[in-house]
Formats: sequence, structure tokens, C-alpha cells
Amino acid sequence: MSTNYDSKGNDENKNNINKNKQNAKFAVVAGILAVGILAAALTAGQMFNAALAQTNYTAGNGTTTDSSGSKIASSPYYHDNYGGQSTVSTSGTATTKVKPDKFSITVGVETNGTTAQEATSKNADLMAQVIAALKELGVKENEIGTSNFNVYPIYEYREPSKVCIQVYPPPPDCQPGQQLTGYRASNSVTVTLDAQGAVDAGKVIDASVKAGANNINGVYFFVSPEKQEQIRDTLTKDAILNARHRADVAAGALGMQISGVQSVNLNDVYFPYLTKSYDAGAVAGQAATPILPGEQDLTTTVSVVFYFTNGTSTSIAPSGATTTKDNTNCTNPPNGPMIC
Repeated sequence: MSTNYDSKGNDENKNNINKNKQNAKFAVVAGILAVGILAAALTAGQMFNAALAQTNYTAGNGTTTDSSGSKIASSPYYHDNYGGQSTVSTSGTATTKVKPDKFSITVGVETNGTTAQEATSKNADLMAQVIAALKELGVKENEIGTSNFNVYPIYEYREPSKVCIQVYPPPPDCQPGQQLTGYRASNSVTVTLDAQGAVDAGKVIDASVKAGANNINGVYFFVSPEKQEQIRDTLTKDAILNARHRADVAAGALGMQISGVQSVNLNDVYFPYLTKSYDAGAVAGQAATPILPGEQDLTTTVSVVFYFTNGTSTSIAPSGATTTKDNTNCTNPPNGPMIC
């Protein structure tokens, strides 16, 4: 029994020895690989430092130079003329007085009839008279347009025909209800004219009412789209010039000058409508209706962030980038930064 036990113990000892030898081999191999990687990294770092020592990169001029001072063509990059520059944020305002150049009036006719056909026929006759009066006044056909036409029934509330005791459901004679009494036709046309033309708003109202119009939906004075565009462009330009002036004053006080623009924020111009309501019944029989559009103040504001630097002011290219003199490697595209 003791002999067998010793034999097993010897076998286990041999296995442990073999495992220790294998582990030692793995450790040696891992150490060799680590040393090789470290050596490769050190070699690459030395090569990179040597390359930097031979070539001197100059940011901002689009070229590189070697150790002898000779220029070497570099890869294209986006030229940043404003790196690290200070900025000043300003706002500009522009105001102008505007007189509306257009006006529109909506005149209408309402007629009743026992049937829809009768109401419509009466309405057509009266509206024809109104349109004829407007044309006689000098309004062109293309300046008149139908804005609304509607025919609908008219109901009248009726009380119960007799008083009944409260029971449920109540008898038909004891219930209130609505009874059809006729129809109503409504037709409206809108007249749009020049505010400074020969036919003013007052003449349109007077002629329409005399011809049979019994509904005036008011007068609207407004600025035409063409004039709006002109006013918007002028106000935007003046507001930007105002912002630039304020920036120049600030930079001058600091002994610096504006060198470029970082961003611009434009606000739209709101063009209001001027309205005046009328009662066709009150206007009829009175003297000529005077209507004056008046003037309105229009204002716009802009916010601009400028770059400013010491020394002379640099010119600003269309793209917003500062131009670089005598640098044939740089181009300035219409949209985007300078590319060298």
C-alpha cells in the first residue's frame, strides 16, 4: 500500500514541474514581445521628431518650409484669418416712414326672398348695378374680384301655439320650434386700387352705396409686395451700416479696428394693415366720405458680431474672410472661408 502511494505522489510532482516550465516559457515570450513593442514606439517617435525638426509649418500663409528655408507645397486647408481674435457684438437699427400705396374695399349686397331663386335673382340685379357704378367711376374689371357668395335659409323662432301642462313627451302643439320663412343671398366683391390714384376709397364707398350695396366690410390700406421688398432692403442696409458705425466707435475707443464679420442676424420687417370700418346705412345720404391712409413708422434691427484687431483695418472679401495679399496659393470662393 505504501509503495503505490509513493508512485502516485511522484507522478503529481512531475506534472507540477512540467506546468511550471511552460509558464516560465510563456512569461519569457511575453517579455520579449513587450520589449519589441516599446522599441518600435521609441523608434517611431524619434523619426517623427526628426521630421518636425527638418520641416517648419507656418499656419496662415498656405506654405511650409524645410530646414534650409525653401518653400514646400503643403496640402490644401481652410484658411482661418480670425483664429484667436477678439469680437464685439453690436446691434443696428433703422426706421423710416411709409405711406401705404394700395387699398382694398369689400362691398356687398344682401337680399331676401321666399325662395332661394328669388333671393339670388334680386341679389344678381343689385350686384350688377354696383359693378356698373364702379366701372363708371373708373375702376377696371381686373381690379374687381368676387370675394364671397352664399345662399342660406332663414328660420324664425316660434312659440308653442297653446299652453300645455308639463308632460313628457310634450304634444307637437306644445313644443317651441323654428319655421322656415325664406332665403338670403349674400354676394361681396373686393376692389383693390392704388392709394395715390384718381379713384380714392371714399369715392368707391359712395358709388357702391348709391348703386345698392348694403354691406361695407371696411377699408384696408397696405403696402404692395414690390414696395415692401424695396423698403426691406433699404432698412436692412441702413441697420447694418448703423451696427458697423457703432462697432467702429467701440473699436476706435480701444485703439483697434474692425477686421471682419463673424455672424449677422437679421429681423424681418412687419408691415401693418390700416383698417377702417363703415356702416353702409350710415354712409348713405351723407356727403363724400373722406378717407386718409396716413403714415406708419417701420423699424428693423440687426445683430452683428465683428472681429477687431490692432493695426490697420483689413479688407473683407465677399465670403466674409480677410483677403491675403501676394498669396497665389489662396482662393476666396463666393460661399465659405478662404481656401489655401
